[in-house]
Amino acid sequence: MSKSLSRLVQGIRRAARYCDTIETNLYEASMTTPNFLPTRRHFLLCTLGAVATCALPRIGAAETPFQPPETAPGDDGWENYVDPPMIDSATAASLRPEPNSPEAAVVLFLASRIRGDRAWKGAMSGDLDRKGKKSVKTWNKWKLNAAQIKARKMRGEDRGYVSVWMDLTIDGDKETGTDDFTVRREADGWRISGVPT
Repeated sequence: MSKSLSRLVQGIRRAARYCDTIETNLYEASMTTPNFLPTRRHFLLCTLGAVATCALPRIGAAETPFQPPETAPGDDGWENYVDPPMIDSATAASLRPEPNSPEAAVVLFLASRIRGDRAWKGAMSGDLDRKGKKSVKTWNKWKLNAAQIKARKMRGEDRGYVSVWMDLTIDGDKETGTDDFTVRREADGWRISGVPT
């Protein structure tokens, strides 16, 4: 069962338990209040509608499956992505790929930074060196507005680089440019071992 479907089922179960509790309380109240039945039905319908509406953002933010774009040969061993997706605030909301490819690890990092949550940590290598940790601290001062993966260059089967175009706000100034993320394969998937600064 997909994560979004599982969340929907869990939300419906919670709403049903919540409505059962409300109905029990209202039934007990109706025993002491005459002519309570129409009000009770109205209240239950409104409550059920409110609970259902609360579940809608979870449905709307369902995860979008990520598939790395096709590549075409480029210069100096680089492979250029063909029609890579633009990651901005609208698309980042539903991008939470498992880091099972170099591109997915970088996209997880970028989408999380755009959203402003901490999911990017799942894309990072657990054993960053001092320089890597300093680079991550620098990113904490920046605001990523949009990004697009552009190309990759693999160094064997277990490490490589992913080139990314980025739109950043740094100290109040908007800056754009392309830089490289260093990636490597670890026991549980691909991770970022170096971020550009």
